[in-house]
Amino acid sequence: MHLCTKEMYFCLIIPMLSGQIENMTNATNLSRQSQASSTTLVRIASPLTRIGYGITRQNATLLTIHAGAVSVIGHEPGMPPMETFGPRLVWLPPGDAVEVKAAAGTRGDLLAIRDTTIIQSLPDSPLGGQIRRALEQRIALPLEDSLPITQTLEGIAREQAEAPAGSDLAQSLYLGLLLLQVWRLLRANLIVHGRAPQGLAERFIALTGQHLRDHWPVGRYAAILGVSRNRLGTAVRRATGFSPQNFLHEGLLREGKELLANTGMPVGQVAFRLGFPDPAYFNRFFSRKTGISPGQFRREMRKRGSLGDMSYAAWP
Repeated sequence: MHLCTKEMYFCLIIPMLSGQIENMTNATNLSRQSQASSTTLVRIASPLTRIGYGITRQNATLLTIHAGAVSVIGHEPGMPPMETFGPRLVWLPPGDAVEVKAAAGTRGDLLAIRDTTIIQSLPDSPLGGQIRRALEQRIALPLEDSLPITQTLEGIAREQAEAPAGSDLAQSLYLGLLLLQVWRLLRANLIVHGRAPQGLAERFIALTGQHLRDHWPVGRYAAILGVSRNRLGTAVRRATGFSPQNFLHEGLLREGKELLANTGMPVGQVAFRLGFPDPAYFNRFFSRKTGISPGQFRREMRKRGSLGDMSYAAWP
């Protein structure tokens, strides 16, 4: 059975047996839920066979795996596969179409979140910016104490199921809390793992969340982390599939697209906001990475917005 509509934020792409996933009876109900809340929550409840979920470019995905195994397969060239076992938390940022496969007997939750909803759920503050930048790449963390995140997910589920007055606001607040909880887990994990290779990559990601707009050279990140450029490069490539320099460029490009698509800032102001000393430098950087100028990108996004697609993540 292939349950999929244009409106759904994910599709069930391999057979689903009755009772495998709680709180979901058919694709129509799921589609209506997704449109109303910009998030889709699915409980993975010990399926009898492997089950898969196709995640579109416009959505981030939060997986909490309590038991069992999950693999993530990307549909973009150069995206390394990920396989992980519970208890584990996995975060997949928007921008890449992926397939999530849960093995038989897996228990956990999958939350698909529209990219624009993430922006709306975080405060426009230094902390909000730090959280947003930290969540721009894949994250896989041990989930030793799942209770706080589970309670937040249950709050989202209640709001979606009961739809009381003010439900949209409540879901936005729950989502903001959830993103904060993921960021806290990331910070705590960095401290615990110290200088292990995966911990090194995660510490690098956390550091870029604070200094991306300062345009630090890779050598400065390596010096602060107390490792050589080569060791940092190996760890970051293993964890993200990018070199440290490309990781930094992708982060700046993603923020630039976000500001161009979702704010009315002039291109020059966007450039200064991202730490470029000269708007012309930002124009060259953006054009080299995307093939079009920032102004052309903004016009194209406005055109897409008039057709009902406000997601910059859908852009190639």
